[in-house]
Amino acid sequence: MPRHPHVSSTTETLSSRVFSELAAKAARLRREGRRLYDLSVGDTYREPLMAARAEAQTTAEHPHLHTYAPPRGVPELLDAVSERLSSLGGEVPPERIQIMSGATSGLSVVCETILDPGDEVLLPAPFWPLIRGIIASRGATAVQIPFYDRLERIDVREVLEAAITERTVALYVNTPHNPTGRVLSPAVVDAMVEVARAHDLWLITDEAYQDLCFAERPRPIWARPEVQDRVIACHTLSKSYGLAGARVGYTHGPEAVMKAIRGVQTFSTYCAPKPMQLGAARALKEGDAWVEQARSAYAEAGRLAAEALGIDAPQGGTFLFFDATPYLRDGEDDAMGLLDRCLDRGVLLTPGVSCGVDYARWVRLCFTSVPRPELEAALEALGPVLS
Repeated sequence: MPRHPHVSSTTETLSSRVFSELAAKAARLRREGRRLYDLSVGDTYREPLMAARAEAQTTAEHPHLHTYAPPRGVPELLDAVSERLSSLGGEVPPERIQIMSGATSGLSVVCETILDPGDEVLLPAPFWPLIRGIIASRGATAVQIPFYDRLERIDVREVLEAAITERTVALYVNTPHNPTGRVLSPAVVDAMVEVARAHDLWLITDEAYQDLCFAERPRPIWARPEVQDRVIACHTLSKSYGLAGARVGYTHGPEAVMKAIRGVQTFSTYCAPKPMQLGAARALKEGDAWVEQARSAYAEAGRLAAEALGIDAPQGGTFLFFDATPYLRDGEDDAMGLLDRCLDRGVLLTPGVSCGVDYARWVRLCFTSVPRPELEAALEALGPVLS
């Protein structure tokens, strides 16, 4: 049946409307010359390792720098990733690694590979805003399960199993977590793994913040022996190495599924940008001190922001997520009015509803996107609104 002028039904739910009004107002205020502190996007103010920067990659050192990279990834980066994974506790040969154009692309490719229209994915909430749309764009359903903000008062296995149907094919796990800043305990991970194994589910692990644990880092889920037949891990250099604009990440999993993922990746973006793959390899090989400095600075920024908000300090990641109900005015059912008032004070934050339908009264704040003096100024500006 002809569709014009309508779009695919699987894309109709993908929208920026929740955030578009705030973003439009922020753009207008900037045009008017207002000083704004953008604490909405999980980025960093730190410039990356010098050797990893775009300007450090030259054709003199790398002839044919601007030609296509091998679809699987340049050998230098594949080797660097394999070595990095080994240092984190798991042996993954280069043959089971696929370089991606960032973790967003990697997760999209994974979902294209393992999901069919009508499938369901268990999505513990709140969650990284883009993952719901990635799942939906495949024609699958993200089954939202209130989870990370109430771990102390739920039976993990019970709430996950209550959401399983005959259409459930995967469980998405993110730790350290965007947006709550929590690091899942071994006991919680045990329960999630048990559910995946008992119901023969894929485990999709989002490792975006793997290097940003502010206390002892637990063993990665993907390194556990009991999940080697079902875990697909997606990593990025955006957060830990300050390379969000480079669009380089990597995915690994069981050999058979990686062959399929490699094929889908080829028909998706073909390859990640070669110059930035070479920069990423340098970051992985030479960037340990940079990461340690970032982790220390981010942990202190997280403590500072949490103290200002009167909430617990984050255990990892780059975000705080808080219930804004005490700051809403009479008649307000969600946080949008509050966020508008925050923007009037010069601070752009993210509505919690973008992280799940149960979080309309919540707000997400990124504490790593601006240097400490600007973070302090932003928190001070928020004081009259969050009082």
